[in-house]
Amino acid sequence: MYLEIHTYDLIPGTREEFIQHVQERLVPLLNHVPGFRAFTLVEVGDNNVTLISTFHTLADAQACSLLMRDWIVENADFIQEVTQFSAGQLRVQNEPVRVSSTDYEELLQGTF
Repeated sequence: MYLEIHTYDLIPGTREEFIQHVQERLVPLLNHVPGFRAFTLVEVGDNNVTLISTFHTLADAQACSLLMRDWIVENADFIQEVTQFSAGQLRVQNEPVRVSSTDYEELLQGTF
């Protein structure tokens, strides 16, 4: 899997509207990119956000780069500066193991 990470300094006072634009306009676009797996927006300060997109292949991530470039141009009214862009292969990932309620009860009793 591959990730793209974009960090933006937003024009003060535009964060909530920017986030709304991301939810309403960018996320639906990403859902149509082949190989798209996940998207996350993180508030990292009053006027800073980081967007993280996950894709199956490098080609899928590269297709997203073109889409993101166009989307950023269309939404330049919100963005003061692009402060970081990173892309690369995901090498380590951990997801919690889901335990069924029956297994959990047995685990509490010390038996499997």
